[in-house]
Amino acid sequence: MPLRGQGALVIWRSVTSEADEDALRWHNTEHMAERCAVPGFLRGRRYVSVAPPKQYLDFYETETSETIRSEPYLARLNNPTPWTQRVLPHFRGTFRVGCRVLVSTSRGLAGVMATLRLRPAEGRAGALKAWLTGPALEAMRAPAGVAGMHVLETAPETTRVRTAEGKLKGGELAPAEDPWPLVVLVECTDPELAESLPRGLLQAERLVEAGAEPGAIVWGIYRLQLTMDPE
Repeated sequence: MPLRGQGALVIWRSVTSEADEDALRWHNTEHMAERCAVPGFLRGRRYVSVAPPKQYLDFYETETSETIRSEPYLARLNNPTPWTQRVLPHFRGTFRVGCRVLVSTSRGLAGVMATLRLRPAEGRAGALKAWLTGPALEAMRAPAGVAGMHVLETAPETTRVRTAEGKLKGGELAPAEDPWPLVVLVECTDPELAESLPRGLLQAERLVEAGAEPGAIVWGIYRLQLTMDPE
C-alpha cells in the first residue's frame, strides 16, 4: 500500500529523560489523535530509534503538502493544550519538515523504518531524484524484507510558519537549517535488514555517484511504536 496522500510531515526529535514517560502518554492519548482529527491528515505513526541515543520519528501522511500549513492545522499549532505546553519544552534536536511525495510503493506497513536525508550536489538534483525514483526503487523491490520505499521532496515553506508550538520547542526551521531537500523512507520487516542498507544497496558511494553531496547523507533506523487513523 503506497502512502495515503501526496504530502507528509516528518519529525525527528528527542525528549529529555525526565519527561519521556509523560511525553509518551501525551502522544499516545492526546497528541496523535488531535493531529489525525485535522482535515487532510490521513494517518499518523510514531517510531523509536533501534539503537541509542533514544530518538523518536513522527510521521504523518497528508492529502498534500499544503495540508501542513492549512488554517485548521495552524489553528491547532497556535492553541496548544495545557499538556502540550508542559511537554514541548522538553523536546530536543527537533527537525520538522513538510514534504511532497515523489514516489511511494509498498506491500504493507512494516515494523521498521530506515530514514535517509540527502542534499544533492550542485547541479545534480534532477539526476539524484531520477536515480532514487528509478534504479534505487527497483533495487529495493528485490529483498524480501523490504516492504516499501517512499521518496519525498521537502517543502520548507510548509514548516517555516512561526507558531505557538514552535516557540515552545525553541523555534521552527530557519532557512539556513534546511540542508536536506530529499528524504527517503524504506519500510523493512526487521532491523538487521534496515541497518544493512547504508552498507549495501544505498551505500554512500552509490548515492554520491547518483548525485548526492558527500557528507550530506544522514541515516536513522527506527521501530514502529504506534499507528493511528482518523476516526
